[in-house]
Amino acid sequence: MTKAHPQRARRTALQILEHVERGAHADALLEDATGFSDPDARLLREIVLGSITWRSRLDFHLDAYLKQPVSKQKSGVRNLLRLGAYQILFLDRVPAYAVVSESVELARRYGKGIPGLTNAVLRGLAENRKPVSFPDPASHPVRRLATEFSYPEWMIDRWLPRFGYDGTTALCEAGNARPPITIRVNPKRATIDSLVGALDAEDVETAPILELPGFIRVITPSGLFESQPFLQGWFSIQGTGAGRASGLLEVKPGQSVLDICAAPGGKAMSAAERGARVFASDISVSRLSPLRQNRARLGLDYRILASDARSLPYSSSFDHVVVDAPCTGLGTLSRHPEIRWHREPGDITRMAKLQTEILASAASYVSLAGTLIYSTCTIEPEENEQVVENFLNNTPEFRIDEDSPTKSSVSILPDADGTDGAYGVRIRKVS
Repeated sequence: MTKAHPQRARRTALQILEHVERGAHADALLEDATGFSDPDARLLREIVLGSITWRSRLDFHLDAYLKQPVSKQKSGVRNLLRLGAYQILFLDRVPAYAVVSESVELARRYGKGIPGLTNAVLRGLAENRKPVSFPDPASHPVRRLATEFSYPEWMIDRWLPRFGYDGTTALCEAGNARPPITIRVNPKRATIDSLVGALDAEDVETAPILELPGFIRVITPSGLFESQPFLQGWFSIQGTGAGRASGLLEVKPGQSVLDICAAPGGKAMSAAERGARVFASDISVSRLSPLRQNRARLGLDYRILASDARSLPYSSSFDHVVVDAPCTGLGTLSRHPEIRWHREPGDITRMAKLQTEILASAASYVSLAGTLIYSTCTIEPEENEQVVENFLNNTPEFRIDEDSPTKSSVSILPDADGTDGAYGVRIRKVS
């Protein structure tokens, strides 16, 4: 059994926060952080994701105790202060005196004066010596929501006209909640009932998602990835938003599917499980690794190719083409909180241009009467409806597939569905 060492977890968390601030992804760094006891691993994950999620709210509190704002401090110092502030303000189970003491110890690496600064600021925060008030919502609604829920002001400014104050509040709250793990049964190896029973036998508690057949919510995930059902390929990890988008693909056994921008592979694997002949491509060689690993674990058969979606080497057409387009990811802030700090307003326009180019390329591989599935994990109309509208205006041989008895599109907001935001539409080639 690994010995508990919470100070090592805090030290690792500080390192991760510094990397994330420079553009790294928190989930990948947390996955690479090994050798921790279960309690320390949970602490590490909590304080990393919490400090990222609540960054601007933490800065708002910390600035009251600093001569120069947190944003003007050196990277290591500001992340150390945020890490300590998150534990003091949000984690009741961690004694404030312990947070201050261990933060001061970590501060020694940053030179003379920093331990004293850290001690003064965090002790003041723990004792609430300088109470702060959020901006008034009536006169400053953008600043109020951005501060209270810790979002960039430009995001709030975009959402308020679309969703109103209450709707934007609900959206922010959903983006700050920790989403549940959801899994999709592999019908080639298990049924919902057999999977639930096998996981229950290993003390992994689950609950079927009745409105989405084949999906299960994991209530107690400890041990999930060491369980026999996982090792034997009985299920895959997939969010319900992505699952609903995958459901737009109406595929029959033996039909051909080209999945463009396939990584990490949920939609390609879902099609292969239904008996399709799947060709999965992605521009990133490293991001294709999960498809290779899961192909063997799940007992599936699909071909994998590393290629730019705008210049694919295929000469034949396919019954179905799936474009899981690169996007700003603004529907996945609960899973990837760093996205809110990494994105800028211009990224939406930049992504929309790339999506338009990819969709035009993908259309050339759709056979007559075949379908083209376009999906994203963002909630911004410029990347969703407007991309599709422009495509249909410029490509008259395609139209929205409204003849099918099933839904031809999905548009999901995190607060309405309790999962990631997602968009998807099924388009058919008619001439």
